Amino acid sequence: MKCEHKRQAARLAGVLNVALVSMALSSIPATLSANVVPSDTDAYAHLVDERDRFRQALDALSAGKLKKFEALRSSLQGYPLQEYLEFARLQRMWSTGKPGSDDIALLNEFEKRTADASLTRRLTRTLQKRFADTGQWRTFLALGKSRLAAGMPCETLQAHSAVGLLDGFDEASIAMWVKPVRHRTACQSILSNLESRHTPTVPAIWERIFQSMEQNKPEFVTPMLGYLASRDRKLVKRWIDAGKAPQQFLTSGALDENTVLNRRIVADLVVDWSREDTQAAMKHWLRVRDRYSFYEDRYYDTHRALAMRAAYRRMPEAHGWLNEFTARADDLELKEWRIRTALWAEDWESVHRSIADLPLQEQVEDHWAYWEARALEKLGRLEEANGIYSELAGLQSYYGFLAADRLQLEYSIYDQPIAPDPDLMATLSDTPELIRSREFHYVELTNESRREWNNWLKGRQADEISAAAVLASEWGLHDRAIYTAGISEHKRAISLRFPVLYRTEVAKASAQNSIEPAWIFGVMRRESAYIRDIRSRAGAVGLMQLMPRTAKYVAKLQGNKNWRGDLTDSATNIDFGTYYLRHVMNRFDDHQVLATASYNAGPHRVDKWLRNDMVDADVWIDSIPYTETRRYVRAVMAYSAIYEYNLTGQAQRLSTKLRPIPAASGA
Repeated sequence: MKCEHKRQAARLAGVLNVALVSMALSSIPATLSANVVPSDTDAYAHLVDERDRFRQALDALSAGKLKKFEALRSSLQGYPLQEYLEFARLQRMWSTGKPGSDDIALLNEFEKRTADASLTRRLTRTLQKRFADTGQWRTFLALGKSRLAAGMPCETLQAHSAVGLLDGFDEASIAMWVKPVRHRTACQSILSNLESRHTPTVPAIWERIFQSMEQNKPEFVTPMLGYLASRDRKLVKRWIDAGKAPQQFLTSGALDENTVLNRRIVADLVVDWSREDTQAAMKHWLRVRDRYSFYEDRYYDTHRALAMRAAYRRMPEAHGWLNEFTARADDLELKEWRIRTALWAEDWESVHRSIADLPLQEQVEDHWAYWEARALEKLGRLEEANGIYSELAGLQSYYGFLAADRLQLEYSIYDQPIAPDPDLMATLSDTPELIRSREFHYVELTNESRREWNNWLKGRQADEISAAAVLASEWGLHDRAIYTAGISEHKRAISLRFPVLYRTEVAKASAQNSIEPAWIFGVMRRESAYIRDIRSRAGAVGLMQLMPRTAKYVAKLQGNKNWRGDLTDSATNIDFGTYYLRHVMNRFDDHQVLATASYNAGPHRVDKWLRNDMVDADVWIDSIPYTETRRYVRAVMAYSAIYEYNLTGQAQRLSTKLRPIPAASGA
């Protein structure tokens, strides 16, 4: 009962804190709110009408109203994005029509007039594709010599075949043939025809077999069996058949002879076996490995794959297996996992020893310095530990905050604004690339805005980068300000790197779900850096990077079974994301660390990562098997502390949120 009363008191304190910070949001200056298109009274009011006509021109082009498009385009003389309209026109024309040699002249003219390599590259590749689609192979090959052209190996193979340049396998075609992939029909037909007329070389045949088996694509090996001698054919056939039960073939005695093929099969199948039974596979490997004269790389890669899989699965034997052989000097990942497996086992002597095995420049990085101090503290060497903690506590970072907690010091969080040279700011304000980026932003072509800005950043001096971060913020390009300040030398420019945006939406979602506003801001900052319309490769959308299926799940929980909304809408995204944070908080008994990990990796994975006993939160976080989730949790916790400072002037200690990780239920 006492524990339950304490838990209720902690929850009440959390709710009160949420309410207080939500109230603080109302006092944040309006200049730090979400992106707003400049009004008619600002310095760019004269561009409002041109921006509107630019949007109308794109709409007219999209609708096929070319006369209206041309009239609007002509009316935009001097507007920074006028040339983009010509790019859009050419892109549309070449994406559908049949191009000719005159179109290459148009392309060259566009490049000469605009000097825009990025847009010219995209037009070049559109034109390449259309020449290929329409079978204009000689023109396609000629355009392919451009420095801005794409590789397009399949189309190039078709072109070489069509113009009579492919008498047999060449370097490019054999490279395509050995890959275990389904090529497009036209290219596959050419490769099959080449194979029927010209037998591939023996090394190429074996390379295809080896690549196919390593990628678990035996269907690409079966056609190769006819090329093999009887003995090899039988072995490779058994290798294919062993896919479902590799242990049977490995222990049958058929691979006892120390041959090149047998060594390759053993190495492949023992790794396959480890997917189902890592322990049995490793035991077999340790038992038989010395019977074979493996090449050094094959031996190393096989043992490493088995030991690393054991580490990812948090097997107790993993640390011993990772230390059972000499790590390559450049294999930093393996050396780091030696530390993590020792952490998981709470073997502090091994933690200390394994950190000492890192390259010196890695040992002094704040994350490994922190764990060296933790190991020293556990080993009773408190004075040495405190010396490291004291140094780390001066950092504005996750490990700096943890170190400050160990010594009960204040967090080293403060804003150090960038003060760029006024003349440099004036120069940047007139830079065409940056102006185009600003205009793309305000006509809602945000991908083009980011592309233009990032292209300009390449190769810039430190003072230019710092000034550009300030300029981006002044122009309302907050995501570019965050990114640019992040790659500058000004890591403490908090107002630029951690702006408080979408404050109204956050305040509402915070109050509705009893979630700390700083945590919501921390999640948004890590997930999207405030890019409202961003989409990840996995399909996550918007400020809080929600997967569409998660959004539908949240909508259903909220009582809307047929939700068909827009996740790029800021209010919707923040509402759904915060609701889901509360959902996983409830699932994990208000444990913010577990909820944060769940938001990134899913609650089912987090369930699997729990130990059979309680463990310190910092140990658990740095032992998370997924690198992305491990980094994500650390970043969100640190960002939340910084946002608390932004909102209230005082950050809560991470130690109050990093409660011990409970044992798995039923353990």
